[in-house]
Amino acid sequence: MARLVQDGYAVRVVNGFLVIDDIPFVDTDAQVQRGSFLCPLDLSGDTTTAPSTHVMCFVGGTPRDKNGKPIDGLVNDGVEKWSAGPGLTAVCGFSQKPNGNYQDYYEKVTFYSAMVIGPAQALDPEATPLTFKPVETDEDDGVFRYLDTFSSRAGITEFNVGLTLKKVVIVGLGGTGAYLLDLLAKTPVVALDLYDGDLFRTHNAYRAPGAASLEDLRAGLKKVHYYEQMYSPLRRGIKAHPVNVTSENVDELLDADFVFLAMDTGPDKKVIIDALTVNGVPFIDTGVGVSKDANGVNGQVRITISVPGRTEHIERDGLISFFLGDADEYDTNLQVAELNSFTANLAVFRYKKHLGFYADTEKELHTVYAVDSNELYNRYRTSATQGEDIESTDADPAQDPADTDAGDGSEASA
Repeated sequence: MARLVQDGYAVRVVNGFLVIDDIPFVDTDAQVQRGSFLCPLDLSGDTTTAPSTHVMCFVGGTPRDKNGKPIDGLVNDGVEKWSAGPGLTAVCGFSQKPNGNYQDYYEKVTFYSAMVIGPAQALDPEATPLTFKPVETDEDDGVFRYLDTFSSRAGITEFNVGLTLKKVVIVGLGGTGAYLLDLLAKTPVVALDLYDGDLFRTHNAYRAPGAASLEDLRAGLKKVHYYEQMYSPLRRGIKAHPVNVTSENVDELLDADFVFLAMDTGPDKKVIIDALTVNGVPFIDTGVGVSKDANGVNGQVRITISVPGRTEHIERDGLISFFLGDADEYDTNLQVAELNSFTANLAVFRYKKHLGFYADTEKELHTVYAVDSNELYNRYRTSATQGEDIESTDADPAQDPADTDAGDGSEASA
């Protein structure tokens, strides 16, 4: 890439894509125009690797020969038309492999450049892509410390735009909360606020993402500070609050765009949920309720979402308990990493559906997974054809954890 800049190409990095602007080309009217090359940028840390694809896309028109006719073998209608965002959606794509895959981006860009600008220079000998503009990148001010090349390679950049919320809060950094952070840290939300007053202990390490070292455990850090330290090499914007949320500080949550609750049961949970509901803040509450029986570890996990205009189901049907003793299953410390991880995945799936990242035809508000039967139960779905709520049309498990306690005991936050 340094060689491209030194030669004078107009290089930009946008949403993990390499963009080369000011490429002269001939349009269908045999007129010289300017467009942009576009391809995913493959990196290893902050160093480019060999391009993983030989395909190159073009923004701004379809390059033609000097007479405005198709260039033999250049445009391939079968390739994916990438998009790096508004104004950077490809019109066409090229698929040329002169000597197998390209060794680097310099070889790839200069090869395609020669094919496109040749006809333009036949009409205008002074047409050149070498404008010597300064390198631009939209990543320097972003939340990530290195480019998100996964999204560009996977072709989901345009869907990521909807995930760029200003503030998301996680209340409770036990097993489920830690996995929530692991997933949300890789989304472009600007600020991730973490609330938990407990210390990170040995039992936490066995149901948490990553691998805590002995030194980590000896350090006696608060959970929020341990996870802030763990994820800060990946991204900016993680804010640690080493306190529990109570009536005294619940107002700090009210400017959030979304809140995840992965906390113990108790009166503070009711305070939080009431405040979020009254102020129209969408949230997901999670619950893990498992115990030992004759056949092994058994139970259920659940997620319950509340969004403005669809909040009445929680209080009306008693989906979330707020007092210890309502359900013995949820007063145990029996937690298993894969169930915590699975609960977090269910919650983030629902969150991303809410934001339009995933397709969502039913907009269910409540999901329960039963361990022994390996079944998912959805409730409060919306009819795709009539837009009406469908109340409990799915068969419920024998004991719906939504009707029990959402917490799991003292130090073992959900």
